[in-house]
Amino acid sequence: MASKNHYERILIPFDFSDTAKLALEYAAPMVQQLKVDVILLHIVETPSIASSFKNAFRSEEKKFHEHAEEELKKVAEQFSHKIGAKVQAVTEVGRIYKKICTVAKENNVGLILMGTHGASGVQEILIGSNALRVVKEAPCPVISVQSHGKSMGFKKILLPIDNSQTSRQKVPYMLELAVQSKAIVHILGLMTSSSEDFKKTFRVKIAQVEEYLANHDIAYESEFLRSDNLAKDIITHSEKIDADLIVMMTEQESTSLLLGESAGYLVNHSKIPVFSVRPAEVDPDKITVRF
Repeated sequence: MASKNHYERILIPFDFSDTAKLALEYAAPMVQQLKVDVILLHIVETPSIASSFKNAFRSEEKKFHEHAEEELKKVAEQFSHKIGAKVQAVTEVGRIYKKICTVAKENNVGLILMGTHGASGVQEILIGSNALRVVKEAPCPVISVQSHGKSMGFKKILLPIDNSQTSRQKVPYMLELAVQSKAIVHILGLMTSSSEDFKKTFRVKIAQVEEYLANHDIAYESEFLRSDNLAKDIITHSEKIDADLIVMMTEQESTSLLLGESAGYLVNHSKIPVFSVRPAEVDPDKITVRF
C-alpha cells in the first residue's frame, strides 16, 4: 500500500515530442503541490540491427547520446526554474519501456508520469504503446497523458469501483493527489450483475470507500451504473462529468496475461490522463479495502 510519503520522487520520460512536453505541463502543478523531486529521463533507443553492423552505428549513436544529454539538461533547467524544484536530467540507451522501469526501480520512484500516443488496431492487440508496457511492468503507479489533454491539474477525479477483488486497492494511492489538488472524487460503482444479493454486497463496498474519503476530508459524489463494458462506460462517464483524471487498477476485469482489458483500453483511448495502479500481491480471500 502507498505510504504517506509515497510521491517523494516522480519520473517523467521525455522524448522531446509535443506529447512529452504536455506531460511536463501536467507535472508542473503536481510537483509544486506534492513538493517532490523530478527525474527527467530521455532514452536513446537501441537499434535492432545485426551485431556485424553495430560498429558502424556506434559513432552516430554516441553523437545522438551527447546531443540528447545537452538538450535534456536545457529542458531540465527550464523546468526546474519554472516549478522551483530539483530536476535531475538522465539520458540512457536501451529499450524504452524497459529502461523506464529500471530507472524507476533503481531510484525508488513513487510515480511515473508519461505522455503516450496510444495504439490502435493490430498494434493495440499485439504490441501496444510504450506507455502500456510501462503500466504493465512499472514498480509504481503510472499516469499516462494522451495528446488530447488540455486542462492542467486534477480537480475532478473519476474513481471507478467494480466487484473485482483488488478494485479498491487503488484508493490510498489516489488519496494524497486528491488532497493536494483539492479535488472532488466521483465514485462510479460499476455493477456487473442485477441480482439483489450482488447489489447489497456491492453497496457495502462502495460505502467503505465513501467512509474512507470522508474520514480524510475528501469531497466526493457517488453513482451506480450497470455495466457490461467497463472501459467504454468509464470513458463515457468521464466525458459526462468532465473529469480530468481516471484512476484504474492495471488488472481490472483482466482476461489477458498481458494487461487487464479495461485498463489497457483506457490507456490507449482515454482523452484524459489515466492513473494506473498495479494490484498488491496478497491472498485474494483476505483482500479488504485496507485503509
